[in-house]
Amino acid sequence: MDKIIRVFPRRNSYTPDDPMTFFDLPGMFLPEHDEVHVCCVFTWDVARCQELQFQWQGATNKPVKIGGPAFGDAGGDFFPGRYVKQGVTFTSRGCPNKCSFCFVPKREGALRELPEIQIGNIIQDNNFLACSQEHRAKVYETLKTQKMVEFRGGLEAARLTDWDIEQMRGLRTRKLFFAADSDTAVPRIKKVAARLIKAGFKRDHLHCYVLIGDDMKKNEQRLIDVCEAGMMPFAQLYQPEVPVVYSREWKQFVREWSRPAFYMAKLGLRKESVANG
Repeated sequence: MDKIIRVFPRRNSYTPDDPMTFFDLPGMFLPEHDEVHVCCVFTWDVARCQELQFQWQGATNKPVKIGGPAFGDAGGDFFPGRYVKQGVTFTSRGCPNKCSFCFVPKREGALRELPEIQIGNIIQDNNFLACSQEHRAKVYETLKTQKMVEFRGGLEAARLTDWDIEQMRGLRTRKLFFAADSDTAVPRIKKVAARLIKAGFKRDHLHCYVLIGDDMKKNEQRLIDVCEAGMMPFAQLYQPEVPVVYSREWKQFVREWSRPAFYMAKLGLRKESVANG
């Protein structure tokens, strides 16, 4: 890897943790480097990242660049460990769908498969199942060497084939994440959950991003439907390009639906435990 210092506005579960990663202003002593990259994912962090760029420009005589999804970065080749932690990998960019609420098609464009598949156990593609079967087969083959395999990008239920299910069964799969962005997605989620459970997957394997933020009563019903179908719902408050400030009630709602112990008890369901592969 090139000697690039990467600066992030905050730490999260996906940010790298190597000595070339920073989350604040530069200190007195910096590691040897060729460039500094200030990385901005969300539009609401733009001002903070611009301030970090200014501060770092005064601390080094090397180029200080700023970029990321918040600046319309379309995403090019993937470099493991550079902007996300080791283990997370992208094998494609973009998405063929044109959902009105999603930034991916606007920023990254149509789906494109990356020619070189980088090894990792967490697949973060925006729409992995939209890739060609040839590409998916290559990815499944690389994942046979990995433990605790997770598909976290949000699998599109309508594109899941029986062949994909068999491939995933042959891996040490820990988590599959799907998405229910609207009420119309629920019937497909129910069908996919039934197919996966029949194939031997347990509730702890199956997760689903549920987009919320417009109608709390309807949103809760969608969360309940996903949970009763056999998946673990993961509530996500919708944030447009200009961030919405949600009420305390909405924030409490998200906290509750982010705690499996809460909603499993609420619905009288049992959380099945599975071994981590």
